[in-house]
Amino acid sequence: MNGDAVRFESDHFKATAGCGARKQNLQLVFFDAQYPEPEWTADGLQSVESQTMSALERVEAAVERSGLELDDVLRTTVYTTDLDRIDAIESAYDAYFDARRPAMTVVGVSELPNDATVQIEATGVKR
Repeated sequence: MNGDAVRFESDHFKATAGCGARKQNLQLVFFDAQYPEPEWTADGLQSVESQTMSALERVEAAVERSGLELDDVLRTTVYTTDLDRIDAIESAYDAYFDARRPAMTVVGVSELPNDATVQIEATGVKR
């Protein structure tokens, strides 16, 4: 590994804080996975699309707390317990991101916290 890349942790440990890796004048910022608010997952009554929107709102809040904008998010990883509903996840992304949608990877899992059907982690860049 060359000497101009460093990794550091946020100075306040929270699931919504980012940690970064800096190389020259760019800094990648990694955001812990965010899942929908618990009231959006109660008894699985809320749709995958609405849970995705709720998780994206939490991602946006974490991004803004780090001093970045949603346009600075380069990629996301979506964990879902319902791979048959990828179309609903993509529909939520299309509705949430206006002009520039980040790259998205979808991973199927058997279970998520709070009985959620989606959980989203993100990577952004600080310029």
